[in-house]
Amino acid sequence: MSTAAIKPKGARVVPPDAGPETWACHYLSSTVGSKVLVAVTGLLLVGFVVFHMIGNLKLLFGRDDVNAYAHFLKHGLGPLLWIARGGLLAVFVVHLALAFRLQLRASAARPIGYVYQRSAQATPQSRTMLMTGIVVGLFVLFHLAHFTFGWVHSADIGGGRQSDYLHLLDEQGRHDVYSMVVAGFRTPWLSILYIVAQLVLFCHLSHGIQSTIQSLGLKASRFAPVWSGLGYATAATILIGNVAIVLAVWIGLVPPVFPMVK
Repeated sequence: MSTAAIKPKGARVVPPDAGPETWACHYLSSTVGSKVLVAVTGLLLVGFVVFHMIGNLKLLFGRDDVNAYAHFLKHGLGPLLWIARGGLLAVFVVHLALAFRLQLRASAARPIGYVYQRSAQATPQSRTMLMTGIVVGLFVLFHLAHFTFGWVHSADIGGGRQSDYLHLLDEQGRHDVYSMVVAGFRTPWLSILYIVAQLVLFCHLSHGIQSTIQSLGLKASRFAPVWSGLGYATAATILIGNVAIVLAVWIGLVPPVFPMVK
């Protein structure tokens, strides 16, 4: 059944007296509605990435700063932290699922590709959005396994002993996030993996932010250079901030401290 939301030029089959829930369901199941929802969820994810980067940069100000920040998030927010995590997971799943659905719809609408590819305005970032999105999604899972669940790597606690990340403590009995991050980024293969992931994230965001603005109907042609610059500037800021943490550990600006364990 087609609707005006799904096919704006087709017959209007949603009754005029239909409730807002009915209209919303039809609209969000349409291509236009799906693109808007992908844009909104994308903006929420970008906001989280920026917030996460700012929190991680506290590592550069010392062990106490980053450990106090992590302790506040874990214990000061209480159940709000789990609500935020659940909401973030839902946003991530919706964003990824709708992006896949839009790609499948586009492929189904054009089962035979163009003989001549008109890609003068396309960029490598725009042509690889789905691929870079999948890579970022896989990296998020790895990141959770590495730093949140401690399944990937262990930390040196002195005397030739190793400990998993979850049992590291500082002198105040707080989870020693500082030593956990240092242990991770002093390992070459982990550091290289994180840097490569940040480069992929840059490619995804540099086009994704511009695409988001266009999907929300805000990209007037005369402001196109502004939005394009904003997309690249935001993506570059995230890239520089996250890679700076890795490099700071490499060059010794963030030296290792042997933590205690519980």
